[in-house]
Amino acid sequence: MAEHVVKLSRRYEPPAGQPFDSVVLREPTYVDTYMDGLGIPEEWQPNGQGGGMLITYPTTIDAYLQRLVKVGSPGYENLALISSLDGKKLADKVLGFFREAAATTSPPTTSSSGSDGTQPASSE
Repeated sequence: MAEHVVKLSRRYEPPAGQPFDSVVLREPTYVDTYMDGLGIPEEWQPNGQGGGMLITYPTTIDAYLQRLVKVGSPGYENLALISSLDGKKLADKVLGFFREAAATTSPPTTSSSGSDGTQPASSE
């Protein structure tokens, strides 16, 4: 499974442990999302005006981080030291796992025209 390194804005030095300036995450799995029920960390909901608004669930993002921070990375417990800005970088990475999947699952568009834009000749 691929590892994803999130570079932080600065170096952090925990009281007990190794200094760190990045966090390594693994990708979420089917077990994380569905079997264990963490779900998707954001969803679109109607806004009552005919549109929608994107709702993000910070507790779900945190639940993913508890699982996805790789052993040997600074450790989930050390995330308490990081700034809000760096916390947002980690949250964005977690959300990106789900956004990337949604973006790549759209079906390809097809066209009946040839590569030069003309219609293929019919075989009557």
